[in-house]
Amino acid sequence: MNLEYSEEQKLLRESVAKFCKVEVPTETIRELADEPKGLSDELWRKLSELGLLGVLIPEAYGGLGLGATEMGVIMEEMGRALMPGAWFASGVLGALPIAIGGTEAAKTAWLEKIALGETVATLALIEEDALLGPAHVKAVASADASGGYVLTGKKFFVPELAAADLIVVAAAVEGGADGIGLFIIEKNAAGVTTEDNKLYDLTSRSGQLILDGVEVGADAVIGTPGEAWGIVDQVLMFANVGLAAASVAGAEHVLQTTVEYARERKQFGKAIGTFQAVKHPLVNLFAAIESARSAYHYAAWAVDAASEDVRASVAVARVTAVDSFKKATFDCLQAYGGIGFTWEYDLHLFLKRAKHYQYFLGTVEDYEEIIAVDGLGI
Repeated sequence: MNLEYSEEQKLLRESVAKFCKVEVPTETIRELADEPKGLSDELWRKLSELGLLGVLIPEAYGGLGLGATEMGVIMEEMGRALMPGAWFASGVLGALPIAIGGTEAAKTAWLEKIALGETVATLALIEEDALLGPAHVKAVASADASGGYVLTGKKFFVPELAAADLIVVAAAVEGGADGIGLFIIEKNAAGVTTEDNKLYDLTSRSGQLILDGVEVGADAVIGTPGEAWGIVDQVLMFANVGLAAASVAGAEHVLQTTVEYARERKQFGKAIGTFQAVKHPLVNLFAAIESARSAYHYAAWAVDAASEDVRASVAVARVTAVDSFKKATFDCLQAYGGIGFTWEYDLHLFLKRAKHYQYFLGTVEDYEEIIAVDGLGI
């Protein structure tokens, strides 16, 4: 395992960091909170022109053909900037299952369009109970006479659904509790309706997907019907590395800005950063973030290297990084006092994002269970 980034990876980081600094300062983030899709068409066009939407798409289909490490580099800078919108939903959650298990017809039809930003994709996985796993998939896919399927059910937390054109849906084949299939549908297909969710994090969007007899052809089936949860697992490996990367960078940003505030804010004639009650929690937070960073880097390496301990490693990275992000926002709020949650300060934006990540693509308990089984064997 090499913790040093290559020159290409360093250039990638610099490019994304520069883009975020110029195109999505916090003033823009606040403005985009009022956009129905959470991202303006102009910003999406500029983001597409960078070529980053194809980071995990094979070069044969118009992508960059890179791995979890490079995706993590991108997510770090986007997490640091609190990037809103559908980059992660489309470039990772939507594109990756098609790239891994889609038919040749589906890959040809969709992957290049996703890489170019012409099509926005997402993944409909989680349902009403918000829990992760094949047993919690209640949407049903029934085989029809044409070799295709008919989908019925409801997905509750579909990332960036308002912006999406294309949706990869997980459904139980013929109602089997463990027989999961993945199916590609277009949002404008007959039988599809959507509803926006009301979230406290206005920089992240999700929606409810209602499927009422939606027909999909054989070319829209991903993997083997009834045996597609393995593809979901692979997608979640990449997704949680990205989530860990964004969480670590978000926590680091919150800590850095709080340290700057603690140096400048005076009380009783001294900078509040000199007081133990302020200083020591920030020191402990620094240690927690560094620990989460190590777990994230190892998880990214484990995914790219197909390490035997990849499932447990990714789950550890997910749990520790998301927890460090939450801890950073709450501990730093104490340093600011009540003023930290006012609209004028950016801290509340990061606090809401950290809270959102706690329940994104499963709960902390879901990933603790993975650690228990795959890491501890219990």
